[in-house]
Amino acid sequence: MEKIINNTSKELQFITPDDGYHYFFGYYDMRATGEKGKHLCHRVAFFDRDPNAQDVAELGYLEDGKFVKFAETTAWNFQQGSMLQYHPELENTVFYNACENGKFCTVIHNFATGEKKYADRATACISPNGKWGLGINFGRIFTFRAGYGYAGYTDDFANENAPKDDGVFLVDMENGSSKQIVSYQDLYKISGFTKEDKILINHITFNTESNAFLMLVRNFPKRDANGKVDKGWSTSVIISDLEGNLRPLLKNTYFSHYYWRNENQIVAHCTVEPDKRSLYIIDTDTGAWKEYDMPYFSARRVRNQSMDIHCSFSPDGKYIIGDGYPADGYRYIVGYNMQTGTSKELLLVRDCGLTGDIRCDLHARFTWGGKYITFDTNCADKRQIVQISADILDF
Repeated sequence: MEKIINNTSKELQFITPDDGYHYFFGYYDMRATGEKGKHLCHRVAFFDRDPNAQDVAELGYLEDGKFVKFAETTAWNFQQGSMLQYHPELENTVFYNACENGKFCTVIHNFATGEKKYADRATACISPNGKWGLGINFGRIFTFRAGYGYAGYTDDFANENAPKDDGVFLVDMENGSSKQIVSYQDLYKISGFTKEDKILINHITFNTESNAFLMLVRNFPKRDANGKVDKGWSTSVIISDLEGNLRPLLKNTYFSHYYWRNENQIVAHCTVEPDKRSLYIIDTDTGAWKEYDMPYFSARRVRNQSMDIHCSFSPDGKYIIGDGYPADGYRYIVGYNMQTGTSKELLLVRDCGLTGDIRCDLHARFTWGGKYITFDTNCADKRQIVQISADILDF
């Protein structure tokens, strides 16, 4: 435990086996546990290089310190895995992306019975009611940021800045069919980018009521004659309903991690005031915002800007938790009390130094019902999953 500094009295537990493999779950905003408490995870044989199109991730759950495998996939990356997550209503049923017979798809898998159903494309998110998915071009993402796309996924529109036949596809998770509801041409018209910008959808999620979604539309970085990036990407935040009716929230600015608070509010690390980056609550209908400048931001600043975190709410809505990027060799997890406005640095976790797309973000997340917080780590030079009681939020 010397590689994790615990600023509380609560006990930490490594819940993955020490068997020579590497274990991780994935992103901070997906359902890692079901009502029965079985924690999902990926198991892989390496952790220090990008996966290729043939590399297999084993999928399973953790029970009594053991890994119980139920599937394999070649559609995965180290940041978001295979989008593996529990169905919100069906017991022992999960979603994940896979490549079957050369075609990328979403698998709806009951691991207790072995029954599988398939949707006709890979999905980037599943609605909270489990009825809908959103499909986007993982090949385009792979070119932009390999850690969020899939090796082997071909971008048929690689030479087009804003193709009309690519964009967002609404997937019916019950019958497995999809239809395009948003095109890149639609997004270009309201995004604030120019015709010279090649754009893509990097992150996309449903609101809590499953009737609308938010997408981060980004432009590919500009490069000089030597291939060096001389201007990085920026982000436009676009809201859509399930019919593809679009409206911009923010245009061509800084916007990073976010999480839905309710049907029309998000918490996000972004810029809404000129030349300032911080954590805000934003109303997606009106654009109204409120800043949450936690005290720890003052201690961990980069170029006088607050540090970015992967932010999420506790199930009861009382707390925000988040994990940030390395500072002095450690990653950290913080908590913020929405009722009192107080904050606390909860854990410091040694980082083994991997950078870029193979880095190990903690992606701290609540388990079902909010009893525990779990996070991924490479603090012992291997990927593992750690669990701690959510009573850590006792302030």
